[in-house]
Amino acid sequence: MGVLSYFGSDEYEWTILQSARAAIERAGGTVIAFVGGAFADPHPDHAGREAVLELLDRSNADGVLSISNVVGQFVGPAAMGAWLTQKGLPACSVGAAAGISSIGIDDTDGVTQLMRHLVAHHDYRRIAFIRGTMTNPEAQARYEAYVRSLAEHRIAYDPELVLPGEFTRESGVSAIYELFDSRQVPVDTIDAIVASNDYTAFGVIEELSRRRIDVPDALAVVGFDDMPGARIHVPTLTTVRQPLERLGAESARLLLGLLAGTSAPFTTSLTTELVLRRSCGCTPTDLPPPMEPAEDEETQVADKPSDDMLHALAAEIRGSKGEFARALDPLLRRLAAGSARELEQNRRIADELATRLRLAREDLIHDYLHRLARALQSRMFGPQALLSTTLAEHLPKLGLEACVVSEFATPGSHAELKLAFGFDAQNLQPQMLRYPAKDIVPPGFDYLKSRSVVVLPLRYEDKALGLAVLPASDRDGSFYDTLAEVLGSVLKALEVRRRADAR
Repeated sequence: MGVLSYFGSDEYEWTILQSARAAIERAGGTVIAFVGGAFADPHPDHAGREAVLELLDRSNADGVLSISNVVGQFVGPAAMGAWLTQKGLPACSVGAAAGISSIGIDDTDGVTQLMRHLVAHHDYRRIAFIRGTMTNPEAQARYEAYVRSLAEHRIAYDPELVLPGEFTRESGVSAIYELFDSRQVPVDTIDAIVASNDYTAFGVIEELSRRRIDVPDALAVVGFDDMPGARIHVPTLTTVRQPLERLGAESARLLLGLLAGTSAPFTTSLTTELVLRRSCGCTPTDLPPPMEPAEDEETQVADKPSDDMLHALAAEIRGSKGEFARALDPLLRRLAAGSARELEQNRRIADELATRLRLAREDLIHDYLHRLARALQSRMFGPQALLSTTLAEHLPKLGLEACVVSEFATPGSHAELKLAFGFDAQNLQPQMLRYPAKDIVPPGFDYLKSRSVVVLPLRYEDKALGLAVLPASDRDGSFYDTLAEVLGSVLKALEVRRRADAR
């Protein structure tokens, strides 16, 4: 199955991708994750990424799951649906794509819950709104829900308080510049800011902090998505929780059903949940009462952590975010003895512990990546076969038993690839051969052909140079993005060396 996404480092889409992969693998299938880009991406520093998406074909996939609300955010549902339709594959979409069975969440209800809470509970009246990408239907639904909520509470709509955004941290920072610097809206006339997603809210809080504007005492900020960072952010972020794991699993189930000939609902909408935290001025109040532990449970807690907690902590360190906090939650609620404020504090301590351990592991991983980069750089001007040897020496330490790095054989064309370097158990010095780009993996690399893989665009500046294919794993998506940057710089060095040799 092909899965289309934008960036591995985006936790929203990486969580959906990983959940979909797990569901497809449980059903006996494999995934080709094209972590390629977004169509018509206006950002010059993202140029060339979408070349990988174009490699999706009937020859390499039986069906396609597209995270269209990200991949198609700059072209809209009509263009995204037309592109998927012309591929001639059974298709399912996360987010709207015209003519394609899709699954999403109830954006309208999520924003309505947020707005009702801000107005009814906090009595906020001057509420600014930061939009998402204008061509994204989810962003439009969230904006329209904001407008309707204002009318519901008889609050006048003020266009000065509506700001452009792109679902990014950077657009949150830019929105504050636009609101307070360009439009000269006085800070003390604003009660709250609703951001269309959490990343935007993080950027807003970052810029407000830089300006010494306290959140939530001076200004409340809320988001949408409930990304893992929301519960450990300073302050913790009030937001709307999307069921990301369920989105991935349900979209995979719909696609598998289509392949089996089962009719699927044309659109499926999952519910959201309002999550109250400090950034709006709340301490969570919708908490269950403390549980009385069983007798053996009291002894277990006093003596040592349960096996479930230890397994959850190990999973958290490996990258399964939230596992440790979920396992620890019953104990935290007992320790809090019904105090919502103390429970929030306990949960935050647990989250920070898990995050620190996970970050320590990620630091080790990035140290390995740094060593790999240095080793590749030291050998890139020697025999090209040494690059394959270098990958074989370093990547297994990161849990990757194979890798293929290929470059586009003809400048300006993405039809044919040429193997640059790579390895698996049978190929430590592979032949530098050419092969059709839509084959994804060159002949002879049976290990990669038999399992789920991640396909990454390799670029240098705004030029698409080729692609890397690696085994899919439970690693963070940012790991794959960082590795792609390392391998892209090597392909660029090989190109420069060839030009120098030709003179």
